[in-house]
Amino acid sequence: MKNETGDQKFIDQFEKDVLEFFFDKVRGNLWPYIYGTPQDADDPVRGGILYNEMLEGEKDYYLYKYEAQLFQSKGKDIASLIGSNATFIELGPGSEQSLRLKTLPLLRACTDLQGYVGIDISQSFLDKGLEVVRNELPNIEISGMQQDFTKLKELPEFDNQVIFFKGSTIANLRRDELPDFISQIKELAAENHYLLLVHDCNQDEESLMKAYHNEGMGVFMANIMYRIHRDMNAVGMEPQAFRYSPEWDPEGHDLKHILVANKAQKFEIKGKTVEIAEGEKFHTLSSFKYPVKVFEEMLAPSGYKPIDVFLDDSQRLTAHLFTAS
Repeated sequence: MKNETGDQKFIDQFEKDVLEFFFDKVRGNLWPYIYGTPQDADDPVRGGILYNEMLEGEKDYYLYKYEAQLFQSKGKDIASLIGSNATFIELGPGSEQSLRLKTLPLLRACTDLQGYVGIDISQSFLDKGLEVVRNELPNIEISGMQQDFTKLKELPEFDNQVIFFKGSTIANLRRDELPDFISQIKELAAENHYLLLVHDCNQDEESLMKAYHNEGMGVFMANIMYRIHRDMNAVGMEPQAFRYSPEWDPEGHDLKHILVANKAQKFEIKGKTVEIAEGEKFHTLSSFKYPVKVFEEMLAPSGYKPIDVFLDDSQRLTAHLFTAS
């Protein structure tokens, strides 16, 4: 696995999660690894590239464009509630495109913005994101932390601090993980701070299937098997022998990203044998779609108090602003 030394934490966590996925039957835990990048021209690991191609080619995939629209149209309203001299701490900033279309419009809407801190487990990915923000907002304090933001031990403290978590990543945290994660954030952050979370509250199965069950999404999601084959040195694995078949669980508000084995396989990972039956389903990650009230009720035990909710024009993407004071 050809990564920079600074990404050793990422490598270790990837190996741990893949082993748990196959041998301990942990499901839905591969979400941090779907945006893999090629190491050379012949490398089939192209998750990040395929994601961008999907965004451009699949007109029914609404999440990205509507989340961008939400920040571009509601950024001033959100910023007015936060007030002046804020410092944003963003968990999992995302790609350069995500920063430009979502994060930066919100930051620009803030009065006398003081600073920005990005937190990501991948140092190389983090460096690229900080460079984007630094070039666009050269007059604020900018820094980063290489951490798995789901396992934080500390957070820097600032006056008028905003913990910011965009939608695509928080939607991947399981229902049993989310409240504990938010409670941990509250304990680590400054005494008085804001929490800004974005998620998809769409409950319409037809709309969801149009957004997810398409060729572009299928190729993107199945690419995780190529990454496992490459980075885990999975001897004998046929990563192309899986097809994407998402499932919607309305009771759990869970859009499950399922890969189905097209054939039986037997291969080696870290000296252990993986046996797969034809037709076996692999739940790689989830995209949770909580209704607004359900989402607020889930976070209520953490002690955060809701200030306001902002919806995009389609009434599907939601930004929640909470206070810890």
